[in-house]
Amino acid sequence: MLSILALTGISQLLLFMGIGLILFGWIEKKEKLILAGQISFLILGIFSIWILQSNGINVPTIVQGKVSKELKLVEFFRINVIFFALTLGSFLVSTLRFKFQKISISILLIFALFLFFMLFNIQQMPNIPA
Repeated sequence: MLSILALTGISQLLLFMGIGLILFGWIEKKEKLILAGQISFLILGIFSIWILQSNGINVPTIVQGKVSKELKLVEFFRINVIFFALTLGSFLVSTLRFKFQKISISILLIFALFLFFMLFNIQQMPNIPA
């Protein structure tokens, strides 16, 4: 079983890589870099689905009204599944070259930044002893 730090580290790396590729693709006006960033987000979504389906996170019970780090991680991975659906839609819009391509990528980038900082805050939480 992977540790929680490994799971969050891989997720944060995929988010950072996708954000960086999309921003660099916009600056350099290279569509392939933007698509590579979206593929990175799709991989993150598949990774999140795999984690949720395999029960890789042991969630302790809530102690004295305090939410554990593991419970917040489960919620993070559930939000990643929603992000996966959003990314899939944006990827299809980009691939088919609809006129809402830039808007869909902008929404995707804002959501990715939200997830990145959400994960950063979860990583900074202290572990609650059981």
